[in-house]
Amino acid sequence: MLAHAPQLKLDEVHTIDKVTAEWLTTVLGVPGAKVEDVTTVGAHEGMTSRHKLELTWSEGTAAELPSKIFIKITPENPHLREMLAVLHMAELEAAVYTVLQEELNDVIPKSYHARSYPGGRFVIILEDLESRGIKPYWIKDDCSLSHAREVAVALAKIHSRYWDTERFTGDMVWVRPRPRRFGGDWVSKFFEGNRERFLETDAAKGMTEYARALLQEWTKSYATVYNYWETKPQTLLHGDSHLGNTLAYADGTAGLYDWQCLFRGYGYRDLAYFLMTALQSADLKAHEREIFDLYTDTLEQNGVKVDDREHAWRDYCLFILDPLDAIIATLTNGGYGHDPETVERQVRTTVDALERHDVKALLEKVIKTGSV
Repeated sequence: MLAHAPQLKLDEVHTIDKVTAEWLTTVLGVPGAKVEDVTTVGAHEGMTSRHKLELTWSEGTAAELPSKIFIKITPENPHLREMLAVLHMAELEAAVYTVLQEELNDVIPKSYHARSYPGGRFVIILEDLESRGIKPYWIKDDCSLSHAREVAVALAKIHSRYWDTERFTGDMVWVRPRPRRFGGDWVSKFFEGNRERFLETDAAKGMTEYARALLQEWTKSYATVYNYWETKPQTLLHGDSHLGNTLAYADGTAGLYDWQCLFRGYGYRDLAYFLMTALQSADLKAHEREIFDLYTDTLEQNGVKVDDREHAWRDYCLFILDPLDAIIATLTNGGYGHDPETVERQVRTTVDALERHDVKALLEKVIKTGSV
């Protein structure tokens, strides 16, 4: 209900019209420095309202005073605020930048300010990536094999830092397991409806009988699989690790941004989600196991022991069902502004991988035995 209220009695800045030079001076500045002028140089609307601002400072441009910033802030659409509120998306992303910033500063953007409020209201101020020579990827971009490898390394670095950490019952208790994530029941019903609608679309008509049967079985048994995944080692998952949420630093290493869908689970889930959304089917087929091994090697180099790599490989293959759900949701909900050809490519890559790895057999094994 708060999300649908036109406005709330909040003194804190949480909409773009309230972002002023005076307020930015307070949250960004250092003693003696003042923001004299603010110019909007770019803006677009999505799940959140996003704005790129150029700042003029009265006392020069010292290294700690950004000349450009990127703001994610409360959207005007009440239905978007409702989703942000139900899933606690703004709270989760703000927590990453307030609790984990120093621990993850080599793989996430720098944040200058991050706050969330009731009803899907929030404000997050980030560095302007391009000003630091960082390339943010869009979901329709081509993904080179070198970038795919670097993202696998970045994911392993993140996952290894929180692998089965005791902090999940302490200062990171807000990183909840998937079956008990904020808005988990809503998400489950959302995906159920999407799968049913997808089977009636033109995109589904071209699916093989194998893929249709797999999707139907997945719809009936996903809760069993979710429970199985919860028995695996738990770590901080990005949750929406598609290509369009990755970045490349000037030295070629990779990182991730847009942390509003995070939860905790088995690290191979983020890897599968990324590869299915990023690579062409031919590249995936030729290099998938190599990138899986690179990710696993990086885990082990950072102190995580993977006892049975072949079992982990089967878990990775089963996780391909998860990006399938995300892609289906995109197709059945108007595309979320994504390039249609890109989404179609993701469908082809994912369905090909499901059949190539016989994920239907893995799914049936989990249902019967409780493990892959």
